Amino acid sequence: MQNAKGKTGKNFIPVAVTTIFVAVVIVFNMVMNYLLIPYSFTRLKVHMLETMQFNNLILGSSHAGTNIDATHLAGLTGRTTFNAAQGEQFPVDSYYLLKDACIDQKPDRVIYEFDPTYWLTAQEIDSSYANMFYEMRPSKEKLQYFFDKMWKVDFRTWISPWYFYRSQFGNIAANLYTKSTDNYKNYGVATFDSENQTVYGDGFIGVKPGKWEDEITVREWNESMIQKDDEKFFIKMAEFCRDEGIELVVVSTPIPAGTYEAGKENFDLAYAHMTELSEKYDFRYMCYNTGELKQEDLMDSEKFADWDGHMYEDAAHEFTGVFAGDLEAEG
Repeated sequence: MQNAKGKTGKNFIPVAVTTIFVAVVIVFNMVMNYLLIPYSFTRLKVHMLETMQFNNLILGSSHAGTNIDATHLAGLTGRTTFNAAQGEQFPVDSYYLLKDACIDQKPDRVIYEFDPTYWLTAQEIDSSYANMFYEMRPSKEKLQYFFDKMWKVDFRTWISPWYFYRSQFGNIAANLYTKSTDNYKNYGVATFDSENQTVYGDGFIGVKPGKWEDEITVREWNESMIQKDDEKFFIKMAEFCRDEGIELVVVSTPIPAGTYEAGKENFDLAYAHMTELSEKYDFRYMCYNTGELKQEDLMDSEKFADWDGHMYEDAAHEFTGVFAGDLEAEG
């Protein structure tokens, strides 16, 4: 008869092998992530979200990132402001960024930018899909985020985000150089300065003069095309703000007049849908492309770098002034 000691010894071997294998995989992925994943807006913005103190928190797509000047808004409203908006931020991401921020502090006001495009298209499973999840600190909120977004996709998206950069081995030296700098180690913004933009420490992205190559794209809006998860997580955000005593303001920033006119029927349906949600869930909705707040001069195509609606820095400063006045007048 085999003694207990012998059984324990035999059981220990596969456990030890499994443990070593898992440890090797974890270390390998950490090394590959460091080598291949470049310094991103996301790393910067998530760090600031988790460490800064602010009264206004701006969430949403790149339209909010480039069109709402956080420092100017803070100066006009008297509320410290951080702009956490960026491209590929879908409602599920906005919701969990808000919950992450609220671990240490609750903003007085959340400004969520509504871009109908993000409610009509599913997020592509690409290099940006896991960025916000990947950069977020460990917490029960991150665990919830995992099950709401990451669990249902290819496991490589969250275990090995470097997988999406596997064709960029030639950039390893440049990545290592950037990550060795004080700018990177201290979450600096200088790395992002280019001929097209200036990134500020409050999260605002100032777009420099110069037209981007694009064309007007019209997307059909109808109830059946709304991505149900997008609306679901937006509603969860509205309910969270209500339950936590946080003021929620939803804004649609200006787009070029030509873009609006090309898709007028669809834009109007989208804005009407958000108006209905604002009445149902008791938050403020401010639309600058139609209705009482519309101003033709803010929709002048010369104020935008593209037809999609990204404003030049001077135009964003101008719009922010208008927005701040309306915001405080209604508040």
